[in-house]
Amino acid sequence: LSGHVINADSMQVYRGLAIATAAPGPDDLARAPHHLYGCLALDESPDAGWYAREAASVVKAVAAQGHLPIVVGGTFFWMRALFSGLDEIPPVPPEVRAEVRDELARHGAEALHKRLSVVDPVSAARLRPKDSQRVARAMEVFLATGTPLSAFQRAEARPGVEADVMRLVLTMPRPDLYARIEARVDRMLQAGLLPEVRAALEAGFSPECRPLRASSIAPVVRHCLGEIGAEEMRAKVAQAHRNYAKRQMTWLRAERDVCPVDARELDRVFALVSAFVQVA
Repeated sequence: LSGHVINADSMQVYRGLAIATAAPGPDDLARAPHHLYGCLALDESPDAGWYAREAASVVKAVAAQGHLPIVVGGTFFWMRALFSGLDEIPPVPPEVRAEVRDELARHGAEALHKRLSVVDPVSAARLRPKDSQRVARAMEVFLATGTPLSAFQRAEARPGVEADVMRLVLTMPRPDLYARIEARVDRMLQAGLLPEVRAALEAGFSPECRPLRASSIAPVVRHCLGEIGAEEMRAKVAQAHRNYAKRQMTWLRAERDVCPVDARELDRVFALVSAFVQVA
């Protein structure tokens, strides 16, 4: 296919956390050109608007060279920004809303406002710390989409790329998916997850940096800081990955014009892609 892989994962854009974010390894990188992986420092805060601009530039350059752009990743809202534009705030999944409301009940609006100031400083500056309803809403939007509410409010609905797109969704039964998640967490630990996160902290990056606050990385940070034990850390990391997978499945159920295919049927995957490329 002469394809180039273009990242659409909001965590894999960061340098220094290849294991924690399950970024492509050396073997994957050697098989095809990859773009927008490990391109930002841990204290940078990209949003969907940034991604749409950067990815559009790469997609156009790859296509101009006669190659096939293959956009891959789990940050589906970033993909929507690239191919459809930012025209509305997507609905927040119930589990994300429940997570934020639970944090609000346990720690209060001012603590939630402080957390919001890290991921969406524009909204935080606009909202009163005790405005629990609006602070919670802004945090919900960020957790559900990876994009600050303020970015939605100033963005124009303009696709980064207008092209024929095949939206291929790889699926598998949930028990198999969860088993793969558990196995991947063990592989990440064996590959050096702890030293990797510890190195980020020792390099001077704050635990409040966006990637270090991610639900699947924050437990590792807490373990490195001596706040929780290894067993609890592993359980929380695995649970965070399962929760994220569940949110992805919820999102995909509402998506239109997608082509679901069993991830274990690789021959069918390649056949579908080949047929699409020939028609396009």
